[in-house]
Amino acid sequence: MIDKLNGTVNVTTEKGRGSKFSIRLPLTLAIIQGLLVRVGRETYSIPIASVIESVRVKKPEINTTHNSELLNLRNAVISVPRLSRLFNIRTSEEGEYCFVVIVGSQDKKIGVMVDNLIGEEDVVIKPLRDQFTQSPGIAGASILGDGSVSLIIDVTQLLELGVRQEIEARQENGVIDE
Repeated sequence: MIDKLNGTVNVTTEKGRGSKFSIRLPLTLAIIQGLLVRVGRETYSIPIASVIESVRVKKPEINTTHNSELLNLRNAVISVPRLSRLFNIRTSEEGEYCFVVIVGSQDKKIGVMVDNLIGEEDVVIKPLRDQFTQSPGIAGASILGDGSVSLIIDVTQLLELGVRQEIEARQENGVIDE
């Protein structure tokens, strides 16, 4: 894994004192804690620093209003985009429940609908290159311990999308903010 990241390992051994292992990674890499979620067959990482909470809700609790899905959570209406729709992922809509990960800050937040919560993991952010650099909602990628790739969600872009959806829903319902 270190070699894949263009890093090096240096081992220094002193008889009778032990060994010292030094691992060097390029400065362009960052390690964050991520909440791993599953959408269809894909795994995504949501930076833990942006996660407020995660909830399991019954699907009928999510209301649809003119192409936007909303959740009333403790008297706050939250826009709930589905990652499956945002990233065009085929997913099974079966089951009575779904998981919503609330991300953002106290004044701006949205809920991201996912199929399953996997757990927390430290992930190394690798920047995307070529055609993937302009992918909206994706901040980078990470190689997980099992060798699979996990795309890292750009929460700022998701917040912008959620705010845009809320404004459009209000305008369509005749409630226009100036």
